[in-house]
Amino acid sequence: MSILQVHAAVANSASLFLAILTVWAVIQFVRSAPLGPSWFGAAVVAELLLVVQFAIGWVLFFQGLQAGPRPWIHILYGSVAVITLPAGYAYFDKIDNPKVQALAMALACAFLWGIVQRAGQVITLAVPY
Repeated sequence: MSILQVHAAVANSASLFLAILTVWAVIQFVRSAPLGPSWFGAAVVAELLLVVQFAIGWVLFFQGLQAGPRPWIHILYGSVAVITLPAGYAYFDKIDNPKVQALAMALACAFLWGIVQRAGQVITLAVPY
């Protein structure tokens, strides 16, 4: 398995994980239940996946494998992906209402899922078939 395939596989894993986190947080919102330790543990795993993805991306970049004609856009998406979940937690942890906090984290995860999808789309659009 090449490093490009690992990069793609980790991106796919992160994307699926973020989709699951989003749905899970929405379910907690509908149930008026707080996000529990299990959800936050899963969020840590998602963040670790994103950090690994980011590191592999930099290795590929320094090997001269650029992400399409404008690699800085892919780097921007990767940077946003790495900081969104911790920033969202730091900001939304101050909310006293657990229902609102669950909705806010669901929206943050949905945004992050979209960023990961878009980052993959930048690569897909750059590769001719």
